[in-house]
Amino acid sequence: MTATKERRKTTSGGIRLSAPALKEALAAVASAVPGKSPRPILQNVLLSEGVLSGSDLEIRIDVEVEADPSLTVLLPRDRLQAILGSVTADEITLTPDGTSCVISAGRGTWTLPTEDAAEYPTWEPVALKPITRMPADQFVRAVRGVVFATDNESSRYALGAVLIEVAGDVVTLVATDGRRLASVTCEHDQAVDDSQTLVPARAMEIIARLADHAGDAGVQLEATGKELVATIGTARVTALLVEGRFPKWRDVLPKRETKATVVSRADLLSATRAAAICTSEDSRGVEYAFADGIWLHGQSGEKGESSITCEVVEAGKKCSVKLDPAFVSEWLRGISGDAEPNVEIEAVDEQSAVLLRCGDNTGVIMPLAKD
Repeated sequence: MTATKERRKTTSGGIRLSAPALKEALAAVASAVPGKSPRPILQNVLLSEGVLSGSDLEIRIDVEVEADPSLTVLLPRDRLQAILGSVTADEITLTPDGTSCVISAGRGTWTLPTEDAAEYPTWEPVALKPITRMPADQFVRAVRGVVFATDNESSRYALGAVLIEVAGDVVTLVATDGRRLASVTCEHDQAVDDSQTLVPARAMEIIARLADHAGDAGVQLEATGKELVATIGTARVTALLVEGRFPKWRDVLPKRETKATVVSRADLLSATRAAAICTSEDSRGVEYAFADGIWLHGQSGEKGESSITCEVVEAGKKCSVKLDPAFVSEWLRGISGDAEPNVEIEAVDEQSAVLLRCGDNTGVIMPLAKD
């Protein structure tokens, strides 16, 4: 045992940990801990061999913590989180004692009933193969640029997933709900075989949240035939993959020769939000009329009528099309703030898909029927 770990042991047999470090680790694993479950043991977190773990059997998050490796204890996530949120001490002491654990911090002491750590379900993926390794900021940018376009309610499970497609030096993340599609392309720095991996949208969001706080750490993705494993610094996410067939998404991208309208991202987002004010659930469409500028028109019987003019950088084909403003806004908000300031919009008529491009971000939105 190292001198540091010796110092972290108390004379009473308890083990000391850094309270801020444990709080940070718990916040990271909490995303995988269900609030309610038919298996109540899953509402706990496992601290064992210097790793804090949480799982709902579909996603598991493991985070390394500096603790005596001999410490193995299963603790209720909600009460541990409440304790760590209430203390200001730098250290916290855990003293397991059979079916309970005494937690001490500052002037407070809590005795929590605990379950048998040996009963906590775990699984270890075998035969992992590398998929890709990306800088954390690029991974976050790509996930945010597509994850909103998934559909977790669809009976087609693949529509609730993000496709990670590796082809040569390029990684493309793609999501679609059948009415719209979003894709982001990135470069990666690892020599791997071409592959396609379907990852649940929730798992991608969890990995992106961890990556967003990873600093200079990269995101290493590996997979078996059934699981994805993402390693981000001292954190590791294991998630079951989605079974099903993802649509042939490249066939969805319109292939046509037409002049695109170029418009400021900020201006288009502002105009879309303004036009959507007078739409409703029953009349949610906004008409986009492309000419020397873009005229946006929204109307519903119960909320009134809106008419907004948006200036363009460069005019494209003259036409009009009715779109769901939420789809347009979500795609625009998914683009990184430091991306190119302008968007290219390729629209040809009221029945054809609208293609949007901004740097590495691509969007396809199907039109709504005009009344």
